[in-house]
Amino acid sequence: MSKRLTLRHLEAFRAVMARNSVTGAAELLGVTQPVVTRLISDFEDRVAFPLFIRKKGRLIPTAEALLLIDDVQQAMTLVERISYASSSIRELKQGKLLVAAAPAVALCCLPQAIATFTKENPETLISLHMDASPTVLDMVHEGRADLGVAMLPASATTSGNRELLLSGRMVAVVPRGHRLAGEPVLRPADFDGEDFISMSPLIEARTIIDSIFMAHNVQRRIRIETQISLAVIRHIEAGAGISLVDPVTAAGYRSDLVRFIPFEPAVVNDYTLVTSAKRKPPLIMKPFIEHVRQHISEMVPPAWRMTP
Repeated sequence: MSKRLTLRHLEAFRAVMARNSVTGAAELLGVTQPVVTRLISDFEDRVAFPLFIRKKGRLIPTAEALLLIDDVQQAMTLVERISYASSSIRELKQGKLLVAAAPAVALCCLPQAIATFTKENPETLISLHMDASPTVLDMVHEGRADLGVAMLPASATTSGNRELLLSGRMVAVVPRGHRLAGEPVLRPADFDGEDFISMSPLIEARTIIDSIFMAHNVQRRIRIETQISLAVIRHIEAGAGISLVDPVTAAGYRSDLVRFIPFEPAVVNDYTLVTSAKRKPPLIMKPFIEHVRQHISEMVPPAWRMTP
């Protein structure tokens, strides 16, 4: 016979210590008195010393039992915590999600989405890492992130599972008092001769934007470059010029100093969810994705989205 103790032994011992009788312990555990008696007897056999002295129908703890009860109580508390944690995970109340996202999403969309999600799921930990889209893909592929949000088409050739989160149109950004601030729509010709804050040459949108202005024979004065749309807007607030930014950054930005205006022809930005094809996703991932999808849908104006 195995001499290993079980949780049932510990439960019975704790119950008898609490009630000082087999009858009370049986009521506490919801079992019969013979079950408690057998468990205590078995416990004493396995630890090789008596735990109780039987006296007039009551069980008096021995000195050894008094020494043992604190450790048993700690062990049972730990077991109960594990049971609670596993139940919470099953019910999606608890979990950890590692998210990697491109700057536009990490800075202007996810903070609010994560804040509301964690309020609804207070025992969930969301760990957010911001980096360029290629690095976001690498993080998911290498298992350093559970979920990635990258600025690239869902049809792009990448490892992992891909799902389009949003397809939107870049918008023009001008200072509130600029000559173009009152226009309902801006076109390439409106930018002729203007100081222009440009994205970094390594960013795909920069190539597309430059091609559009070249095709319309528009000459801009590019004196500032940056790789983050949020920085573009800050330069415009400082009076450095005008520009185009992605719709998520524009939708998430709150300022009375600039105005966002639709731009034609459309310059499309796709925001794609990327998950690993190798790893089983955390249970919390699906409701989190649904939450982010709902948030970004409400956040970006319909006029800035591409119709299906």
